[in-house]
Amino acid sequence: MQAESLEVLEKASVAPAQARAIVRAIEIEIAGAKDTLATKNDLSSLGADLRGEIAALKAELRGEMGALRAELCGELAALRAELRGEMAALAAQLRTEMAQQGAELRAEMHRMLGNHTRQMYLALLGQMTVMLGFFYFFLTQLR
Repeated sequence: MQAESLEVLEKASVAPAQARAIVRAIEIEIAGAKDTLATKNDLSSLGADLRGEIAALKAELRGEMGALRAELCGELAALRAELRGEMAALAAQLRTEMAQQGAELRAEMHRMLGNHTRQMYLALLGQMTVMLGFFYFFLTQLR
């Protein structure tokens, strides 16, 4: 017990037995508090432990992120290959359809051109017949 603590309590008109009990209770609390108070060494060891755990978590997260990155790259490559295959199939299908439509269009144009050519020749033949008829008429009338 500290003598100064007892003197302070006795000057405040506290009975000596009570003063000793109060000082003893305070010393017990202080002793118990030393167990709960952290020292500089406790804090530094706790800091070292935390740094170690943080480093381990950091390494673990980096490993997981690397694995996820590799998995994502693999999925993207597979998706890219799938899309290229689908695009090639669509391009081939489009070329086939365009070739069919081109062939149908050429056939239609030939059919129309054949009809128009035939009509043009028939019109020319008709005009020549009329002209020959007029020429024959004039020849027979002039004689």
